[in-house]
Amino acid sequence: MERILAGDQGKSDAEVSRQLSGLSLTERMSDATLQSLEQHLPGPKSRWALVVLADDAVFLRPAAADVIAQAAPDLDGQRRIIAMTVDYLKETIPRLPDFYATRTTVRFRGSPKDASWLETGSAQEVVTYRDGKEVVRAHAGGVHPFKSKDNSLITKGVFGPILYTVIRDAAFGETVWERWERGTNGTTLAVFRYRVPQSQSHYSVAFHKRASATGEGELGTGYHGEFAIDPATGTILRLTVRADLPLGSPIMGADIMVQYGPVEIGGRTYTCPLRSVSVSLDAEGLMDALQGLDLAVSGPPDTILLNDVTFGSYHVFRSSAQILTGNVPADGRSDAGGQTPVE
Repeated sequence: MERILAGDQGKSDAEVSRQLSGLSLTERMSDATLQSLEQHLPGPKSRWALVVLADDAVFLRPAAADVIAQAAPDLDGQRRIIAMTVDYLKETIPRLPDFYATRTTVRFRGSPKDASWLETGSAQEVVTYRDGKEVVRAHAGGVHPFKSKDNSLITKGVFGPILYTVIRDAAFGETVWERWERGTNGTTLAVFRYRVPQSQSHYSVAFHKRASATGEGELGTGYHGEFAIDPATGTILRLTVRADLPLGSPIMGADIMVQYGPVEIGGRTYTCPLRSVSVSLDAEGLMDALQGLDLAVSGPPDTILLNDVTFGSYHVFRSSAQILTGNVPADGRSDAGGQTPVE
């Protein structure tokens, strides 16, 4: 990738974008590498082509340079790291303040045959986290920006529920050591691999086009993935969830990656989502992929859905009220000197 982009110096934004759109990566691209490569791109089209290329590879193994060649901790050491993570979820997450943040989502539709991607829309929403629940503020008219006639992919629960679900389920599934890995800013991450059978799973996926108001179309499923932990604190800094969907499911793939990092809320630093990537492949996409093998099947192209999501503008959530003291005459002024706002 570095050699390709080095040879693209002097080309237009559209030319570089077209060249990147037909490629696919064989290993995960680190944030540092992505940021370095972005600096040499000629414009926004080629930048987004590179971003979606990296997004499509977030579930692959990291590059060899990002794996730390260090012996795995012994079983007791692994248990200590997991125990710190459990304590983190029990002690730290419940102490998160009520807050709101801006969620920016850019949607892409891809083809399994040629790895090409097309941007299909974007939205910016305010997500409120209050009393441990995540609420997306509806837009004008109360219509969710992605509930339109076309297919769209929606991810929920990244502010805490997904962490609880995975760690709780993984305790009854299979969790094994995977590797040491380089994180952002030179940090070291302890990476574990897990698998949760459907019988122990509290995770579900749904495709809203197939779901009715009564929730039909939601599928409880087993799943697997990785979580990357700060071994000094037990904080989860990256999580992947890949659904093991049953045979005959209308959804053939449903994968989520969430990356967490430090953000300031109300003058204090907390660990919250910074970005996420969601990828879905439906049954029509499987037929399209089989068509690429020259089998006698048919299906519409462009059936891989990918969301690139970033979170920012975190603010503490406070309600406000006004207390009127004394006797309030018709002009609204109190005898005690006016109105006292309270947060």
